[in-house]
Amino acid sequence: MHRKSPVPIRLMDQSHPRELRGACCFISDLHLTVDMPHTLAKFETFCQDIAPHYKSLLILGDLFEYWVGDDTADANPAAMRVISALIKLKQRGLFIGFIAGNRDFLLREQFARRAGMVPLPDPCILKINGHAVLLTHGDQLCTKDTGYQAYRRVVQIRLIQKLFLMAPLALRNALARRMRKKSQQREYNAEAHARRLIKQDVPAQSAAQWFDKHHVRYMIHGHTHQPSTHLTFDTTRIVLPDWDCENEDKTRWGYIDWSDQAEEPRLIVHSK
Repeated sequence: MHRKSPVPIRLMDQSHPRELRGACCFISDLHLTVDMPHTLAKFETFCQDIAPHYKSLLILGDLFEYWVGDDTADANPAAMRVISALIKLKQRGLFIGFIAGNRDFLLREQFARRAGMVPLPDPCILKINGHAVLLTHGDQLCTKDTGYQAYRRVVQIRLIQKLFLMAPLALRNALARRMRKKSQQREYNAEAHARRLIKQDVPAQSAAQWFDKHHVRYMIHGHTHQPSTHLTFDTTRIVLPDWDCENEDKTRWGYIDWSDQAEEPRLIVHSK
């Protein structure tokens, strides 16, 4: 049976590295906003106490809860705090790579540069300590979520993005708030949330197609909010956790640790 090929790798600009050496750390789906102050503070603590132990930090999308344009950053306290935290890491010599997610796909070079991040295409392959690793936010893998995939095809059209970014800020914020409200309603509805988790998971066949297409052993992504390590006899796919530290009795956050001495990446999840 003919299998539909996954999205092809887009070539990176020559300024982007093809290989990283030394200890690497991966995070995703923090959904930062001033409306989630404890999660934002946890990110700042992470940047202060954990990230400096690494040579590279790879952020695989949805760093922000929503993003309506780089021109809004100065009026966004969360964005200013992210800049402050990441620039300190860059000054320590860390490479900070960023793949846009489905919430912050409008984040552009202007803000990335201010925050010390290097934008990477989705998907991309980096050689990390000698291993070819496929990095992606993960939403393209969720092929059962046909409604989202149709939406994604529309919002990824450059002309539509350009028109949205030209709209008045009040309109952009209103649309973002409306979409965020719908998302929160699904989270609060247990039945809808359960259905969403099923749709938002990655079918084994989709993952296998990506491994076959790109000839890598390792794949790292987020998006599904279902952290786990999926092993076959010759592949390793690791899913990053989302972050939510607003309820001290029920928090979750984490990252992937891949030290230069370790043969395998290690998923670290903190939850209670």
